[in-house]
Amino acid sequence: MESNRPDRVTAFDTLFTTNHIQMLKLLLSYLEPSVQGKMAVYIKFMELQYTLNFFQNHPFASMPVSSGLSRPCGGISELLDEMLPFCTGQEKDNMQNLKNMMQNLDNMQEMMQILEMMQEISPDIFDGSSGMPGFDTILGGSDMSQMMEMMQGMFHNSENT
Repeated sequence: MESNRPDRVTAFDTLFTTNHIQMLKLLLSYLEPSVQGKMAVYIKFMELQYTLNFFQNHPFASMPVSSGLSRPCGGISELLDEMLPFCTGQEKDNMQNLKNMMQNLDNMQEMMQILEMMQEISPDIFDGSSGMPGFDTILGGSDMSQMMEMMQGMFHNSENT
């Protein structure tokens, strides 16, 4: 995974530039400091111009698989991992907190699926008719189906944001 990060950034930079722009980037360090700033802006302008022309000529273009820029098969957690090297310390903490929250939601969804399965297999466990206190009693009289719906709603809302 570690080696994949620079490849995706490099693939983007390579796709939206030309050999001549790359040569100008190499030339930049040989120029006088007073000219380097102007040349850097000019190089970025050329890259922007090239990118605009590319999409003007190919309006429905998508990133080719061979470029390394096609949509990855991983989820949001993998995206956060790829972004971490580019984050400040506080941003890294926030991303880690987000990943932890997502993991907790995944765990809760798995637990809810297990509870649903258990309810289908043995409904009396949930209503107390087995002679043992049911989950609704243990949970303070809460309706289990309402709790499951609430938890699933929380999970689905987090996926959409």
